[in-house]
Amino acid sequence: MNSPWSLRDYVFAAFMTIGMVASIFLVGPFVPLPFLDLVMWAPFGGIFLTLGMARLQRRGSVALMILPLAVLLLPLSPLITLYLVLTPLATEAVVFFRGNYRSKANRLLGTVMFFVSGVLIGLGSIFIVPALVNTGEFIEEDLAKIIEKFAVLLNNPWLLGVLAVAAGITGSIGWWLGEKVVHQLQRAGKLDANA
Repeated sequence: MNSPWSLRDYVFAAFMTIGMVASIFLVGPFVPLPFLDLVMWAPFGGIFLTLGMARLQRRGSVALMILPLAVLLLPLSPLITLYLVLTPLATEAVVFFRGNYRSKANRLLGTVMFFVSGVLIGLGSIFIVPALVNTGEFIEEDLAKIIEKFAVLLNNPWLLGVLAVAAGITGSIGWWLGEKVVHQLQRAGKLDANA
């Protein structure tokens, strides 16, 4: 079975995934309010996501960076794994009809879709998760946090839309910063990516 990517591409994708995960841990302690974690992480995660799309360029690039992480987290949390599967698949489904990630416009679309779908899938699942509580998968502390978030979203349904737009905007800042890095790497002859 022939792969569209080389071993160097797989290694590069793994490093972009590591960069995204490391930036989550760096940003996490500075998140002042619930629900803002994805919005505040998007400018940093967007840099790595954009670099990965610019280097890999093909359809499936976002999935290549995120799905291995989803598989690794499966023993820890099937719900996080499901979230990490649905978010890149939603992104790839939208970009699929536009072609690939060779153009800046498609990388922007991919980045914005990734973070917007992350908010919609992640926070939207809060409405579904309480129905799964009877499986015994949650400890009481987790259950209390879920119910608290569920109540906030139920009382403020507009919050989901505002957070999705905010994540799209901050994700586009990450895309812009990522494109600046792509440009510098191209000038140095270290990255082959189209404009």
